[in-house]
Amino acid sequence: MTTDRTTKSRWLFALWQLTIVSLSLVLIFALAYWSLDALEWGGLQERNGKPVAGFLPFLYFSVETFFRIGYGTQTPVGLAWAIVTLEAMSHFLVEVVFIAHLATLGLHRLISLSDRTGSISYL
Repeated sequence: MTTDRTTKSRWLFALWQLTIVSLSLVLIFALAYWSLDALEWGGLQERNGKPVAGFLPFLYFSVETFFRIGYGTQTPVGLAWAIVTLEAMSHFLVEVVFIAHLATLGLHRLISLSDRTGSISYL
């Protein structure tokens, strides 16, 4: 039963890591959008063309972009297009690494079960 507990704790730790990494990336990219706006190198516009002001709209746009929601309420302008591309790619990489990590945990679980039962089947 100790193997079951350690496997469950590894799964929970993996979910915790995914949550922390995702939220950190969202915050970092929101700060990047906000910085571009402050430097006047790019920013966000609302649908009506009005520039976005304040940090919360940048955070909202970052969440939309990272989790691929894309409501279309804001549009990146200037260098913000490059940041959008980097954020979308970072989400893809986080997703791939997390799936690979879960597959590894599942494989370890299967190996521990086969070791416990003594029945190992080769394909």
